[in-house]
Amino acid sequence: MSEKSKITFVDTSPEVKKAMAGLAKSALRASGKVIRKHVRDDVPLRTKRIKNHIASWVFIDRKTGQPQMQIGFYGWQRVRKRGKQPSHSSPWWIEQGTKPHLIHSSKTMYDKSTATKYGHNVNHPGQAATHVLRNSVYNNISEIKAAQEEYLKLLSGEIEKAKSKIDDEDYEEDD
Repeated sequence: MSEKSKITFVDTSPEVKKAMAGLAKSALRASGKVIRKHVRDDVPLRTKRIKNHIASWVFIDRKTGQPQMQIGFYGWQRVRKRGKQPSHSSPWWIEQGTKPHLIHSSKTMYDKSTATKYGHNVNHPGQAATHVLRNSVYNNISEIKAAQEEYLKLLSGEIEKAKSKIDDEDYEEDD
């Protein structure tokens, strides 16, 4: 039967969906742990508190049903809520860099002894991008895949278990 080879079985029961989603998310969490470790090691030393902002989160996309992991930086509010000290600068500035710009201060300070005005306008020289997140992922892709292998084997086992419930024998019907 040539038509039989074209048919594939997909078990859509809630139990199988939940098991597969759980294993996929676990695989992504394991790789996220590896990435976060490397990002923390690669963050420049002058930015000690940026390490508190590094995060990864795993979720199931509602539109496609595919598990996804995102790596990024928490905002200072989220870091403070977690009980850690936030950085004074934005982590995004370190990742993407900044262009030279002029900083305007609304509060001007005066030195009465020299009659000097401070803090009104400051020329910021800018900062080069370090691309810590991107480089950590690209440079450690083999470790990321190795962290996922254990869970992917379990996921393959679940798929095989679901396939084994199908009876492949040919049945003849006589009417």
